[in-house]
Amino acid sequence: MALAVLLAVVVASPAAVGAVLFAGLAVLARWGTASLGAVAGAQSVLGPGGVVGPAAAAASAWLAAAALVLASPPAGGDVEDATVTGDDSDRPSRRGGRRRRRGPSPAALVVALATGPAAAVAVAGPQYGTGLGLRLGATAAAVALAAGIASLRWQQATAGLALALGVVATVLGATVVLGRVGV
Repeated sequence: MALAVLLAVVVASPAAVGAVLFAGLAVLARWGTASLGAVAGAQSVLGPGGVVGPAAAAASAWLAAAALVLASPPAGGDVEDATVTGDDSDRPSRRGGRRRRRGPSPAALVVALATGPAAAVAVAGPQYGTGLGLRLGATAAAVALAAGIASLRWQQATAGLALALGVVATVLGATVVLGRVGV
């Protein structure tokens, strides 16, 4: 749970903070502990959280990971768009000069380097001793997705979606814990 609190500090909007905290609760409900060491032990024995256990528990892990990836901070700064072709490339933008597109700020990339591995932990586990390729691949994919989300212009929508996914992940995890879904 300490990781969830630290991630909540670095994401930008209140909805993203809620998403991170709910994702942490979903992992807690899924594994019965907030300790990364205990989660690592459980996943090294049972297998990656995104594929083992009841379907609701696996879905909870995937939704928690999606919530973490979508909880990216808003993009900052402009990056020159080198892909513009045709007559549009010579046309000045509203600010003058060449057309520009938004890109993730360095701070957003740093947060992607935090939320991406946290999402990978929810799905593939934090222990790198076994299944190294799976875990590294999950981490790389989650970091790339989080960085891509940071460059989107719809930050309020993605943060809201992240919050909704975090809530659903927590509810699914809780239903498994309460025994309403088969073990």
